[in-house]
Amino acid sequence: MHILVVEDEVRLARHISRALTTAGHDAIVVHEGEVGLREAQRTDFDLIILDIMLPGIDGFEVLKQLRKSRVDSRVLILTARGELTDRVSGLGLGADDYLAKPFAMQELVARVGALGRRYAEKPAVKLQVADLTLDLTENQLHRGERGIELSARELTLLRVLMREPGRIFSRTELCERVWEREHEYDMKLVEVFISRLRKKIGDPPLIQTVRHLGYCIREAT
Repeated sequence: MHILVVEDEVRLARHISRALTTAGHDAIVVHEGEVGLREAQRTDFDLIILDIMLPGIDGFEVLKQLRKSRVDSRVLILTARGELTDRVSGLGLGADDYLAKPFAMQELVARVGALGRRYAEKPAVKLQVADLTLDLTENQLHRGERGIELSARELTLLRVLMREPGRIFSRTELCERVWEREHEYDMKLVEVFISRLRKKIGDPPLIQTVRHLGYCIREAT
């Protein structure tokens, strides 16, 4: 993949670039947010590895401006503290994955490879599982010819599930992505909203409970 690395720690950026090159990728490194934003807007990168703590404009602002200007490159954010608020903020602004510092370089390369496989094509305008179709442009859901009304939170939850059909999401991850929380009490919200979605989507059921692991959406068997 053609990758832009935006990281102000020169030594770390050098190590990242070397690891990516060894793995067969093409990496370009910059050390400032403004420069990274400019490079990403004028060049079609497959992936951007974006540090949050940058001089000048920070990674959050870079990401916000990229999505505002419709740059759809995948983005892996690097957070210095690994705090929940940083992870949730990044995902909410349009990041595809996150990695907390310090990290093993092997994990970074593995995350990059996973993102390459997951988003081998441009993001879809519509998501579909069996006869369930979610139009991302209009935020409209249909089961066959039947339209289904969803609340904003139900829509967000379903969108997370449908982007990766067959993948099992833990309650904790769904809390982080949808409710920006990770406490045990809040996880009960997941069960409530999953139940609501099941009732609205109808039979045959598509949202499956995987015991002790979480939930996934997949075609009924």
